[in-house]
Amino acid sequence: MATPEDIRGHYVKVKGTRTFYDELGAGQAIVCVHTAGASSLEYQYVLPLLADRGFHAYALDLPGHSRSYPVKWKQHRSIHEHAEFVHAFIKTLKLKNPVVMGCSIGGDITLDYAAHHWQEMAAGVPMEGLARSPTFPLPSGLIHPAWAPGWQDMMERAAVESLNRQCPPDKIEELRWQHRNSQVSAVGDLEAWAKHDVRALLPAVQCPMLVVRGEDDFWVPKELAEETARLMPKGQVMHLKNIGHYPMFEDPLLTADLITKFCRKNGIVK
Repeated sequence: MATPEDIRGHYVKVKGTRTFYDELGAGQAIVCVHTAGASSLEYQYVLPLLADRGFHAYALDLPGHSRSYPVKWKQHRSIHEHAEFVHAFIKTLKLKNPVVMGCSIGGDITLDYAAHHWQEMAAGVPMEGLARSPTFPLPSGLIHPAWAPGWQDMMERAAVESLNRQCPPDKIEELRWQHRNSQVSAVGDLEAWAKHDVRALLPAVQCPMLVVRGEDDFWVPKELAEETARLMPKGQVMHLKNIGHYPMFEDPLLTADLITKFCRKNGIVK
């Protein structure tokens, strides 16, 4: 039985920039993409569970986040930029037809990735992501600390307040620390979230897509999650009770089980 202590960390050059990723398991490749201003740490509890279920799991730090440098020292400011970086990461590691999953901006990235590269995917699992996500105001000015000295505190509060209502204090504190590197990177991430819209492209996506939404997540309205699933020929939506904005962090076992069930149903894993 795998544990977080079994996770192996690596560095690799992607688009010329030093990029960090965690890895565990063998079998069907699954690539995990984190939320705004965060890192691969969000997946440390679910990677072992995925590995035990027949997946070779990868979780990267997006450019400018935690242990990955930004590309050409500039933050990404669109979901598409992030998605194309994930595509380059997958190409660099020579992964064949991976499952791509992500949460929040990672969910939006998964949808953008599918919109442009679905032929190279086994399936997609966008969690707390939407075809369009106009639920956060453009935060461009907040990158200047003199204009918004409370920005880092705001980021921490935005993270912990969107957890489910029963989330224990130790998890709240852990997530707060995961977001404490986000003063600069999260501005680009949330600007990307606010501008994101791939509705016109999703009807062409032919791979299986599971849209996952926590019912306690105020950033992801039910109607927009259902709209997202309807746009895709093989899209479906799942609403999770007592889950907020971070399913893989709040309930790793539930997340691993639903991904495994979805992939088994579609003949991706045994």
